[in-house]
Amino acid sequence: MASRSVTRRALFPLTERRFTYDKYAGFLDRLAGARYRVVPLREFRQTSAGEGVVIGLRHDVDVSLESALALAGLEHDRGMRATYFALHSAGYWKSSSLIPALKILQDELGHEVGWHNDLVTLECIHGGDARRFLQDELARLRDAGLRITGVVSHGSVHCGRYGYHNDYFFEHCEREIPGYPNKDVVATRQGARPVPKATLAEFGLEYDGSYLDDDAFFHDSFFDSHGRRWHTDELDPESLPPGRKAIVLVHPCHWDASTTAKVRRLARVAGARLTGEKPV
Repeated sequence: MASRSVTRRALFPLTERRFTYDKYAGFLDRLAGARYRVVPLREFRQTSAGEGVVIGLRHDVDVSLESALALAGLEHDRGMRATYFALHSAGYWKSSSLIPALKILQDELGHEVGWHNDLVTLECIHGGDARRFLQDELARLRDAGLRITGVVSHGSVHCGRYGYHNDYFFEHCEREIPGYPNKDVVATRQGARPVPKATLAEFGLEYDGSYLDDDAFFHDSFFDSHGRRWHTDELDPESLPPGRKAIVLVHPCHWDASTTAKVRRLARVAGARLTGEKPV
């Protein structure tokens, strides 16, 4: 399985050559017009579709701030706003570029910045204090002028390995998610670890983007039976009936300026692995 994953990553400049900024721009252009109301997730629940269609644009920034800013610029140029969930376990989190980049997203480009939750991983796998970390980091971001009110969970590789879901950190996730049975305790190599719990309100958070009133959810984490990643070209907005509300999740890390840029990115990732650094 691991070798298959490595092979797939090595081939992504070819297999994912459609994941370019101009292709994403084409998708945005299909959302132009009075029929569509494109909103960040903060506004999704209270936005009525009426006779049109509401599209909530969501980006989970797992790896690349650079790609996030590129997509954000394309949206801004078209008068559209999206939500960018920044991941606290990503390589860029401790970089000096973090807050300036998030400020550009929010203040210059008009987008929403949210919290990408990998907190069960932080505590159960890495031995951190998830509640304290969340409190301290939210304070740091908010003190810098960032308005953080939304959260979505991150699908860490550890989740499948140890059978937990990062949704379990927040108590509004009452159900057990199929495939992730360890809702309250995670058995790790260091022993059994209780899953930390909190509420959104405790931390000044207002919504979880995975628990909104969407009628449809499209995302580029989905692979078909042939191993092909879902692409925005596969969504025809005209196929959405009037009155529908859909969320479209696009991970910036899958998108590049060109196939050549994808090859360069693969080389950077390979070089970072050899040196033990995390690519930003």
